[in-house]
Amino acid sequence: MSANARPSAALLGADAGGSHSTVVIGTADLTILGRADGPGSAMKPGGAAASAVVLAETARRAASQAGIHLPVGRAVVGAAGAGRAQEQRELEAALVQTGLAQRVRVMADAEIGLSTAFADGTGIIVSAGTGSIAYARDPAGQLHRAGGYGWQLGDEGGGYWLGRRALDVAARAQDGRGEGSTLLARLLGPLGLQTFDDLVRWTATATPAQVAALAPHVLNAAREGEVVAQRAVEDAARELVALVLTLERYYPGTAPVPVAIAGGLLLAQSPLAAAFRARLAEQSQRARIVSNRVDTPVGALKLAAEME
Repeated sequence: MSANARPSAALLGADAGGSHSTVVIGTADLTILGRADGPGSAMKPGGAAASAVVLAETARRAASQAGIHLPVGRAVVGAAGAGRAQEQRELEAALVQTGLAQRVRVMADAEIGLSTAFADGTGIIVSAGTGSIAYARDPAGQLHRAGGYGWQLGDEGGGYWLGRRALDVAARAQDGRGEGSTLLARLLGPLGLQTFDDLVRWTATATPAQVAALAPHVLNAAREGEVVAQRAVEDAARELVALVLTLERYYPGTAPVPVAIAGGLLLAQSPLAAAFRARLAEQSQRARIVSNRVDTPVGALKLAAEME
């Protein structure tokens, strides 16, 4: 497709996460013409315009790579924080106004992952990134969710939850209230800080996304055998498994229930993924983790191609 081609022939899929966003532009046969990454653009109540600005800028870079101009014909956006109809409507309107696409559909990011992971959409998907959430589509086609209520109400086992745990461990170790830990040292360097007091000042203005960005340090410490970090990872895995067990009841009978995992904290080599798999096997006789790769923006592109 050249710059002279009609943009309405192109489609757009996007993943609007809390820490970063990805936009792909392609065709109805899922040929990818352009792909770009940008800052986080998760939907927050009243924040549709801000999310739309980030997504539109990321989309313009993907469109430039694809050799087209926005708006495209149809777009599907999977957005963290957009699990409710009001937020979806607000973000859809804001994205149309930015000139992203002529028609936009916004869905929860994990819901798109569900459609991507399973051919018929039936199964459970657990996503752990900045936050955490699980979606299920039961054998009757009904959609169910567990978790994903934001850093104030939940998101247990997600990035903010683990980052906050790292800060707690650092504070307790500083006072001598907890076990010794290298987490304080692991946090100071990447943040450009020197002392615990510097970290206290940093937390006064840190955003949830910035706290979530501390989670990889917990995973690295756990991977290297630090007991405190390993305990935090085990606790996170327990929270994520609880989401699956909550949704498993929507599958009657004794047949296996397919479970997919997604999100930056559950990549193949992550100690959290390993802990999640082990605990799920212990606590569920039916859950079966599938290896299907979940690429949310491409899944969104597929749904854009299916829009009527």
